[in-house]
Amino acid sequence: MKALVVDAASSCMTIAAKNEDIKASLSLDMGQKQSQKLLPAIDYVLSQVELKPADLDYTALTSGPGTFTGLRLAFSALKAIELAGNVPVYGIPSLDAYAFPFSAFDGTVVSVIDAKKDQFFAVVYESGKTISEAEDTTAEKVAKKLDASKKILLCGPDAAVFAEELKKINPNLNLTVYPSQPLCTESLFTIAEEMIEQKKEPLADYDGPVYLRKSEAEIKLESGN
Repeated sequence: MKALVVDAASSCMTIAAKNEDIKASLSLDMGQKQSQKLLPAIDYVLSQVELKPADLDYTALTSGPGTFTGLRLAFSALKAIELAGNVPVYGIPSLDAYAFPFSAFDGTVVSVIDAKKDQFFAVVYESGKTISEAEDTTAEKVAKKLDASKKILLCGPDAAVFAEELKKINPNLNLTVYPSQPLCTESLFTIAEEMIEQKKEPLADYDGPVYLRKSEAEIKLESGN
């Protein structure tokens, strides 16, 4: 299939395109400059696999939770392609996408994104099944859900940071963190095509990012500051 996917849930945004078996990807870890670079990056990866937006069978993205700015940028870009060429957009929960390569892991999998201010977006899985839904939480709260007698694999862009926090709370936890995390875009390709095969609906026009936390602007507005 011909596809374009974007992972914009963390500070490092990754864009990938594929034309059947040919793939190209690009990562942007550039802070606020991502807003200037996303569209050129999309054009670049598409050109590397000799595609134009109108050629695509689908696009997909991490739908949240994650960074407010990154998620909004990704949704805007892929929705524009959808409107221009009637290309369906598939949304995949960010933490599920990060955990996908480890679905066969014999033990507990915790998928995490650093939400800053000593908070994390996290999901806990056991034998491939979700046992704790995505939440804006702390390492202390997650630690209470973990069994020190079981193997625990931490995944996601901020797995190493989360591991250090867990070690402070409970040094007896049997933690595994791979030095290099799999590219989330590979999971997005696979999951989206499974959704297509199962005839699941793409994102509707009104669908947007999934946020577990209010933005700073919303918090200030509510507080009157």
